[in-house]
Amino acid sequence: MISQYSIKNKFLTVKVNKLGAELCSVRDSVGTEFIWQAEEVWAKHAPNLFPIVGSLLDHEYTYHGKSYALSHHGFARNKEFDMLHQSEHSICLVLQQDEETLRSYPFKFTFLVTYMLEANNLRQTFRIINDDDKTIPVSFGGHPGFNASPIADFEILFSEEESIKSNQLSGPYINQNSIEIIQKDRISLNESIFENDALIFQGLNSKEVTLQKKNSTYAVKMDISEFPYLGIWAKPGAPYVCLEPWQGLADFLDHTKNIEQKIGMVLLPVAGEVEKSFTMTFTS
Repeated sequence: MISQYSIKNKFLTVKVNKLGAELCSVRDSVGTEFIWQAEEVWAKHAPNLFPIVGSLLDHEYTYHGKSYALSHHGFARNKEFDMLHQSEHSICLVLQQDEETLRSYPFKFTFLVTYMLEANNLRQTFRIINDDDKTIPVSFGGHPGFNASPIADFEILFSEEESIKSNQLSGPYINQNSIEIIQKDRISLNESIFENDALIFQGLNSKEVTLQKKNSTYAVKMDISEFPYLGIWAKPGAPYVCLEPWQGLADFLDHTKNIEQKIGMVLLPVAGEVEKSFTMTFTS
C-alpha cells in the first residue's frame, strides 16, 4: 500500500506522506535535505492544519449552542488523504468528512492540498470547498519544519522592516501580552528563543520571510502574502525552525468558544470555497 508519493524536477525531489498530506522531504540536486526528519524531539515534518489553527479553550468549541471537542491544530494532520491526481511536477491530495470527523466537526467538506514544483520553488496550496447545506467555519495553515543546525547559526529575515510585536502564549492560548522580538528586519535565533512557545505575528508588512544560515547561502524563503498570520516555532534548542503561514489563530484567553467568532475563521457559504497558497524557495 502506497504511503508516500514523490514529485521532482532537475532542482528538487519532494516526498509527501499519504498521512496528513504531509511534506516530508525536500532535497536539492546536491543532496541537501531541507525538511526536518521527524526525529524524537518533534516527530513531525510539516503538518497541515485544518479545520482549526492552534488550540481551542479546553479543546472544545460551540456551534449553535452545542459543544464539540477538537484537538490542537485539528484532525487533518492525522487522517489518511487520497491522491486525486499526480504528474511529474505536482500532486494533489484530498480529504473529505467521515463518521469520525463529523463527531468533532459536523460539516461536509472537501479539503485539497496541492504541491507544485517550478525550478527551486515548491508551491503549496490549500483549497476548501463547502459541500454542506449550511455555512461552514474553516481555518487552515502550514507548519513546515526546516533543518537549522545549530539554531544559533540562523536568523529570520523579513522582506520589510517591522515594528509589530509577537503575541504571547499562556499554555496553548494567546494572552494579552506581547514582546518586541524583531530587530528592524530580522530575528537572531538562539537556544532559548522559543522557551515560551511560538512567536505569533499579526499584521506583518512583509510578504516574504526567510530562514537564513548566517555567512552561508543556505536559505528557505517563504512567500506568505496570502496569509494574515505567521507563527515561528521550534522545541527549545532543537535544530529546526518552523515557518507557519496561518489562516487562523489559537484561542485568546477571553474567547467565547463560539467557533464562528474565532479569529481568522473563514465562514464559507453553501457551495463556496477558499483557496490560498504559500511558496517555498530552497537554496543550499
